[in-house]
Amino acid sequence: STVADEIRSRLRIRRDLPAPAERRAVREAAALTQQELADAIGVSKQAVGHWESGIRTPRGVLLDRYVEALRTLREAV
Repeated sequence: STVADEIRSRLRIRRDLPAPAERRAVREAAALTQQELADAIGVSKQAVGHWESGIRTPRGVLLDRYVEALRTLREAV
């Protein structure tokens, strides 16, 4: 994989990150608490709360984990 491919991949992941309100809706539709999602991703409950309220946006490996978790929750509902 080239550096350009890596950049394209990361940009695609960012586009896959839903708006904060939708992040919360996806989690709630799967009947998961913020703590349960945080435990699955390996972050604090506060981090998930900040991501769902739009105060912060996950970056790096946490962004990857969060996007994948949201995809998985969508498929599970």
